[in-house]
Amino acid sequence: MLIFSCSEKEPSHILARVNNSYLTEENLNLIPTMTGTESSMETEKKKLIESWVTTELLYQEGMKRKLDKNPEVKNQLLQYQKQLIANLYLQLELGNQLSADDEEINEYYFQNREQFRVAELTHKVNVYTFETEDAAQNAYRTFLRNNPGAVQELKQNHLTITRFVKENTVTPYIRNLFFSGQPPKISEPFFHKDAFFLFEIVETFPPDSYLPISEVREDIRQEIGIMKYNQAYNALIHKLRKKSHVEVLQ
Repeated sequence: MLIFSCSEKEPSHILARVNNSYLTEENLNLIPTMTGTESSMETEKKKLIESWVTTELLYQEGMKRKLDKNPEVKNQLLQYQKQLIANLYLQLELGNQLSADDEEINEYYFQNREQFRVAELTHKVNVYTFETEDAAQNAYRTFLRNNPGAVQELKQNHLTITRFVKENTVTPYIRNLFFSGQPPKISEPFFHKDAFFLFEIVETFPPDSYLPISEVREDIRQEIGIMKYNQAYNALIHKLRKKSHVEVLQ
């Protein structure tokens, strides 16, 4: 967790303080785990702040006992520093290897088209999340009324994920909902793990059809990026080993 020391002056936008150490809004925003709906982000933010306070309390007590002078701690810090610098070097050298243009994506799609064949009935589903049953019921009625402006607002505020749903990958409730007879375009609200959900079927793909390239474009982009990165990584390590004196004794 990032901290700010008040050795010179107190920083602005303080979220928490433990003696002379501060957690600021700016530093909290650098943490990549804060994603999701507005309400879930606020809950996550509170958890992160509490985690920082707990860690800082323990850290300061440890420093009073001069645990930073412990040889094991020094060695772990050195190893962490090495790994951090190595990762940064890789980002600088290979960061641009993760890209793939449209031509590469199209070529990959048509050369590997069987990879995108649908083996069983599959639905493309939007998943909407709500904190209360009333909010979920209101959203359900909004979908049934099919008001474009209100539906778009629901998508902006409550759409949490879009996924492909297959019969053998879902719970019995979802299986009965989507794979028994004619499934509804919008599911009625249901409760699961402290939240209420609505499912919306966006598109259905029958067996032996192919997912269109528009549905898999970003997956292909990522796959090509990983392939190119791995190739560049192996070439870089080979070059570095070739110009260095390396011995592996065990």
